[in-house]
Amino acid sequence: MAAFVGDPASFLWNATAVPNAFFCEYMPSAPDGYVKVYLYGLMAAREGLGDTVRMVEDLAIALGMSTEAVEQALRYWERCRLMERIRDNPPQYRYLSVLEASRMHHQTQPDEQYEAFAQALYSLFGDKRKLHGGETVLAYEWVEQLGLSPEVVLMLIRHMISTRGINFSFKEAQKIAGEMSSEKITTLEAAEMMFSRSESAWKGAKKVLSRLGKRRNPSEDEIDLYLRWTVQWGFAPKAVEAACVETTKGDPSFAYLDKILEGIHQRSGGKATTAEKVERFLKGEKDETARVREMLAAYGIKSPVVDEGMRLVYRALVETASHEVVVLAARQVGKRKGAHSLDQVAELVEAWNNRGLRTESDVEGYLKNVARQDKTLRALFMLMGKEKTLSCSQANRELLRKWQEDWRVSEALIQLAASYAKNVEHPMPYVDKLLADWREKDITTVAEAEAEHERFVAAAAQKPADKAAATGRPGGKRVLAQQYDQRDYDPDEVNRMSAEDLEEMSKL
Repeated sequence: MAAFVGDPASFLWNATAVPNAFFCEYMPSAPDGYVKVYLYGLMAAREGLGDTVRMVEDLAIALGMSTEAVEQALRYWERCRLMERIRDNPPQYRYLSVLEASRMHHQTQPDEQYEAFAQALYSLFGDKRKLHGGETVLAYEWVEQLGLSPEVVLMLIRHMISTRGINFSFKEAQKIAGEMSSEKITTLEAAEMMFSRSESAWKGAKKVLSRLGKRRNPSEDEIDLYLRWTVQWGFAPKAVEAACVETTKGDPSFAYLDKILEGIHQRSGGKATTAEKVERFLKGEKDETARVREMLAAYGIKSPVVDEGMRLVYRALVETASHEVVVLAARQVGKRKGAHSLDQVAELVEAWNNRGLRTESDVEGYLKNVARQDKTLRALFMLMGKEKTLSCSQANRELLRKWQEDWRVSEALIQLAASYAKNVEHPMPYVDKLLADWREKDITTVAEAEAEHERFVAAAAQKPADKAAATGRPGGKRVLAQQYDQRDYDPDEVNRMSAEDLEEMSKL
């Protein structure tokens, strides 16, 4: 900016008087930034800086505006007749007083097109609202600067009165005028279509606000959100209202409702668009949440937070098993000692599927049978003297099942064999070999087994004596139970099982 003439300190402490009429009649309706241009230019004029200030360029630099915006502001104030252009190159303006502006209005040749537009604009308000001079000028700017026809601008004003009330803000209407210009909505047909959609959105947004307990008109941002829900995402108006029930969980606002509808739109794949579908979708999610919480409670998680990730885990599980089976699996895994995870629930469900256990009754019957087997095994381990070292593994359960179901050995006979296996290094394979021997000899009662054992003990005692007599060397001490030939039996063969079986059943 060119240098000022005079003492800068004195200049900064001077005051610039502004007529009150400017604040009352023109400033309220002036577009953003236009008031800055008027006041800064007025200061320059009052301080005698007209010859040193380049009106457009220096104002743009001083106010941080573009030269185009400054030129538009100057033309605006010129049309308001608060400013008069007296030179073109370089441009020079003269400020007029409110009294001078009134006198110029009567002396200058009237702009018939502008006057006709102003009269039509005034008729829309009647006696309900008196327009400021700047408001009329601003509306006509949309005709001259934005390229809208007077008829389209008047339709815009009628739309604002209909949706915002008689005291709407012209600045708010200017935003819509700018959007119409950028979207090339210049004909009455295009404008009518736009306003019809906008009015419907306004009424819909108003209804949503009422549903949220807010007694006011919707803002432009809220109307834009409503248009996104109903146009871009395809929600029916009743569907939007149906989703309002979810806002009771937080702050009932358009922003919160936007997140709710966005979630419904994404999770339903854009299919939940009617009120009925939205209600059904929300009820389905609520029921699913209850089922997920039941699974997590069975697993041992108290007061679980059900997020989308947890829902995905649950959905993957119920694709392979019923909800009841999943809950049973979660409960079994939750009982295990040490670290465990929900991945093990999926592994257990898969293992049950592989065994043909599909229903809740199938699994419950299986688990009851496992419990009975474990009780029997623990009793046998005590007879063997191995209660602290042996476990109820799936391999041991399979041996017990073979004895009980395949060979039909009585419980008393199994217990007797277990007592004979005391002090044996591998008692379960030993019992299996002993029972197989008795089966081959058709021994089915305890008395027969005891008699066979006595014969075995006697024969075992005689063998060392016979051997000592034949060799001339005394026989050593031997444990009678170990006289059975155990090398014919491979313990690894019996205990061999899949990693899946070990993981699934060894901890039940």
